[in-house]
Amino acid sequence: MSVTNPRDEYEALVYATERLAHHFPSIPEDEILQLVAAELAAFDHAKVRTYVPVLVEGTVLRRLRRLTLERSAHDLIA
Repeated sequence: MSVTNPRDEYEALVYATERLAHHFPSIPEDEILQLVAAELAAFDHAKVRTYVPVLVEGTVLRRLRRLTLERSAHDLIA
């Protein structure tokens, strides 16, 4: 397995999930995995799969940033 040259979509998604978990240590890895799985499901019928891991990672990254901001704002209010 190589981070820069994954063998397949699954391997690329594993690395993407690891990067997301490293970038957001305050969010449980199970929650990140659920977000990745949900976003991946949105591409179930995609005919071209080449960029699916990149698209999934980007969307989950944006969702995690938004989630982190929301939780931070909630913590400030509470």
